[in-house]
Amino acid sequence: MDEVILAVRTHEAFHDEIMAAARRIDAGDMTPNTPQIIFHSIENLWRTMTPERWAMLRSLQESGAIQPDALPGLVGREAAPVAQDVENLKQLGLIETDEEGRVFVPWSKITAEVSIANAA
Repeated sequence: MDEVILAVRTHEAFHDEIMAAARRIDAGDMTPNTPQIIFHSIENLWRTMTPERWAMLRSLQESGAIQPDALPGLVGREAAPVAQDVENLKQLGLIETDEEGRVFVPWSKITAEVSIANAA
């Protein structure tokens, strides 16, 4: 996988994007879109993507796949909050687990996209 975009979108804007993609597919254009994880407010994005979680993603990108019990040492944090962050980031699809149980970031690029027009 290459890139994922974390975006703030209203329900209406998200619906409009889905409908535009459906029309594009109906017209025969099967070009894949860049995957997006949608947040419905800037506050939700900030609450979810804390500085500690961004740092964990960066550390995992640099280190590659790592056993979960080694992750607290890598990021310099306590085990319980790191485990919770890993679970939350897995649910979002920003961290995955390989066949050996190691966690890793499957994206080479993670972009947060926020416009003042839809940040409220």
